[in-house]
Amino acid sequence: MFDGSVPEIADVASLTDAELVDAAGGWVRAENGAGARKLAVMAEIFARRTRLSSAQEREWWWIDPDAAVAAELAAVLSVSSGMALHQTNRGVALRDRLPRVAALFAAGLLSDLLVRAIVSRTYLIEDHDAMAAVDAELADRVTRWGALSVKKTEEAIDALVDEHDPGALRRTLQAGAEETVQFGCPSDVAGTTTIWARVNSPDAVLMEQSVEDMAHSVCDGDVRSMDQRRAHALAAKVNGTAFACRCGEPDCHGGTTGDAPLKNATVYVVADEKSVDAVNAAKSDAVENATEPAETAVDAEADAEQCTAPPAYVFGGGILPTPLLGGILERATIREVRHPGGNPRPEPRYTPSRQLAEFVRCRDLTCRYPNCDKPAQVCEIDHTVPYPVGPTHPSNLKCLCGFHHMLKTFWVGFNGWSEKQRPDGTVVWTLPTGHTRTTYPGSLHLFPQLCEPTTTLWPGEPPVVEAVAGRGMKMPKRRHTRAANTAKAKAAERKLNDDLVAERNKPPPF
Repeated sequence: MFDGSVPEIADVASLTDAELVDAAGGWVRAENGAGARKLAVMAEIFARRTRLSSAQEREWWWIDPDAAVAAELAAVLSVSSGMALHQTNRGVALRDRLPRVAALFAAGLLSDLLVRAIVSRTYLIEDHDAMAAVDAELADRVTRWGALSVKKTEEAIDALVDEHDPGALRRTLQAGAEETVQFGCPSDVAGTTTIWARVNSPDAVLMEQSVEDMAHSVCDGDVRSMDQRRAHALAAKVNGTAFACRCGEPDCHGGTTGDAPLKNATVYVVADEKSVDAVNAAKSDAVENATEPAETAVDAEADAEQCTAPPAYVFGGGILPTPLLGGILERATIREVRHPGGNPRPEPRYTPSRQLAEFVRCRDLTCRYPNCDKPAQVCEIDHTVPYPVGPTHPSNLKCLCGFHHMLKTFWVGFNGWSEKQRPDGTVVWTLPTGHTRTTYPGSLHLFPQLCEPTTTLWPGEPPVVEAVAGRGMKMPKRRHTRAANTAKAKAAERKLNDDLVAERNKPPPF
């Protein structure tokens, strides 16, 4: 694949325009072929893991063999466990259901996006002969389709599916119309989070009207744009807080009063002391100079202090620029988090004190499993070396989300997971294959003072605590196996085509 048939980066400056286009096409084919090989490898390791005798015993586990191997691949590929499982399932489908399409993919003739569409649109086919026929015809036709839009590509695949198994047509409208709410996307600006939702139309009408009414309830002197007002109104509505006018006039009564605030709704923000001081100083200067508009130098100095102060961090929300911190501090309960020092004593119990727990959460910020970003406040605090052999001590504590805590707890022993923790919070994970992945505390670059080493608990290797016999009995169990859930979901989606199939099966009129 990298045999010199396509130019390297160092050579591109010497190429003509036509040669550059040829090179781009060559590397696209190489990229496609590499993707096919990656999925083939993932499918093979998945098959090996799920064919083990122990896998059959664990298919009722909440973290079943599918989830366990996905977590292992996720650590290697630097993706989430969910994405790793999706990619693995795609690789299995190519190997077992679409071998001819897989061969074209391996040759670099099909793109990853096209392969995804093929795997998805043929997902409901259950008859082996129908699947083989669709695979053969796709392999024969797909390279002659030319440049099609996503919709036209799906229509072309659906035409083949309809020909061989009309009951397997994917009902995109029905499947895509389920209500959902999603928070965050990779392109979010620091200090903001995208919220995307699909709700019932009547609810949407009421929500829109409520937000619009609140956004227009302030006076004309409000300094915010209408989009900003809508965003702030939505937040106030959900949180049950007041939506106040920001015109700055003390006798203005614009805005709305808040409903009863939500109980137990807490946002955790970690901020450096310098950032808090800068915000408080800017606020104090603003009050002192409110009647002196000419004092712009002082204002500029305060603004500069805020801009140069370290940013804060919102658990689950990411970096928060210091100028945006002021609004949070106005209604925040502030607790100081201190590094426990270089030689703290272990605590004499399994559950860490609030002070120690807060330090661990602020040091780690997220789950410490590779590529997991579950916020620390929803994570469990795990003893790296199990208690009581491993003490309740900052050098032996880390944050793990519920999924990865159970993975570490139950998928251990021979061909299982293990980990070691260093005094600075660094964790070295060892995969079932013996490969290692290292994760560092989330505060390393934002609040490095929290990552100063604490005590070295053992002079050499940490003690190994053997798994207790029958440990798996304590693993939470599924109500239905993953295979049963998949079969049920497929049957339900195929049922949407019953009327179409019945119409096709009607005898011809005579």
